[in-house]
Amino acid sequence: MDRLARITLAVLVTSGAAPVVRADFEEARRSITAAEIRAHLYFLSADNLQGRAPGTRGGELAAEFIASQFLRIGLEPVGGEYFQTVPLTGMTVDPTTLSLGFESDSERLAAHYPGDGVVWPGTPNPHVRLTGELVFVGYGADAPQWSWDDFKGRDLNGKVLVFLVGDPPAPPDEPGLFEGRAMTYYGRWTYKMEEARRRGATAALVIHSDDAAGYGWDVVETSFTGEQLALAHAGQGAPLLLSGWLTQDFARRLFATAGLDLDELYVQATRRDFRPVATGVTLRAGVSSRSREVQTRNVVGYLPGSHPERGEEVVVLTSHYDHLGTGPSVDGDSIYNGAYDNASGVSLLLEVADAFARLDPRPDRGILFVATAAEEAGLLGSRHYVANPLLPLQNTVAAVNVDGANLWGETEDIVALGADRSTLGDLVGARAEEAGLTVMPDPAPESGSFFRSDQFPFALAGIPVLYVQHGIRFRGRPPGWGERLMAEYDARHYHRPSDEYDPDADLAGAVQQARLLFGIAYDIAMWERRAEWHEGEEIGSGGDGAGLAR
Repeated sequence: MDRLARITLAVLVTSGAAPVVRADFEEARRSITAAEIRAHLYFLSADNLQGRAPGTRGGELAAEFIASQFLRIGLEPVGGEYFQTVPLTGMTVDPTTLSLGFESDSERLAAHYPGDGVVWPGTPNPHVRLTGELVFVGYGADAPQWSWDDFKGRDLNGKVLVFLVGDPPAPPDEPGLFEGRAMTYYGRWTYKMEEARRRGATAALVIHSDDAAGYGWDVVETSFTGEQLALAHAGQGAPLLLSGWLTQDFARRLFATAGLDLDELYVQATRRDFRPVATGVTLRAGVSSRSREVQTRNVVGYLPGSHPERGEEVVVLTSHYDHLGTGPSVDGDSIYNGAYDNASGVSLLLEVADAFARLDPRPDRGILFVATAAEEAGLLGSRHYVANPLLPLQNTVAAVNVDGANLWGETEDIVALGADRSTLGDLVGARAEEAGLTVMPDPAPESGSFFRSDQFPFALAGIPVLYVQHGIRFRGRPPGWGERLMAEYDARHYHRPSDEYDPDADLAGAVQQARLLFGIAYDIAMWERRAEWHEGEEIGSGGDGAGLAR
């Protein structure tokens, strides 16, 4: 028995987390190579795919490529094909017709699109007209577990709700409030708009802050102008007529017209006794848009399980293949290639699928590989799958997601969001120890990454999840190098045309990440028991995010 096999056996036996690895496992793991990852990454991030936006030729080419790889690998189609149709409605605002006027007793203020604010309709009606009173609702959180209610029973039917992005800050005497520095789902703009809809509001506006949101206003402009997508027939009740963002500067001027101080409102919103503030400002908005039915597809390949009892159970591995398509030109480039986000993650998914297909016999549980569509538009592909599963959700034991592969070399650490919430963390720890990696907490908890990627809809359905990210302590690099690297990516390349294929990318870190992902997924598939949420950590068993445990 070689040293690696002895370490593997020792780790798995002492942890009790997984069965002993079979002889074919290491050969399959070694099949994951930088050359194969690079080939997938090169194609998926090529200019010819035009940024892989849903419903475009480039997006369809990406889907067909992934399906061809599933076919080559030997994965089975589910229901006779490798595709699951995701029906969407796309709406594009005509900025020449847009009017956003705010009237108080003393002044009228117009918001300029997109410099002061961006909005989009929630209905395919070609002409939306809206008049409504603005009510400031602070952070808009209704969180019983923290004895926090920003609404206090106020009737908000027909109102225009204005939110602060992020969570209420934790005071020194209560450092764990809303998880302290970490963003919870209550801090996400998606939760706030869901809450506005539940309260019967006609519109929701979120005040942007670079620090609280984790990105600049230019990312808001890039992401929320152009065509906006929504699930067709989502079954979520009456939609908001209008949703959008306001810059902090414009919001400050807007509240000043009503004699309100935004800084003072921020202070009020940090207290439990906060109550909604009727601003006395009326929004008069008009927007014309064109809509279309958009057909995009999740790409799905299945490796059936081999166990007579657990073979009907399934582990789902996800990674989204879409990006933003084409958009405003930056330095002469208008193609948003999305190499890191997320051609790289799909490249890992394909390599892990190939490794699984090499195992003989197959793992006990089945493995379902889902390259999801329309993640950038709000996790739409994964949300659609959870609402319309191809294999029963009650048989789905875990969902493991990858979004962003390491393109800069090997690390000494690994991040697995969700590992602390369920017994899946036992498996992560065992595999990390085997690889000589330290499992680190989320390096940027304030960004709320756990709620922003495709494992989250599965968590809402009550399924234990992991989001496997690469580490930031790069081998051979000085302390802090990884933090600076990722900060530069966020500032200069995230959702921008410069997120492109780099032929000099060091994919040793991607191999490291993919091999770890393979090991973790293998252990889940071979585990004699099912993963369980830790007490108090279960996020949900359906719904759209209300009443979250964290």
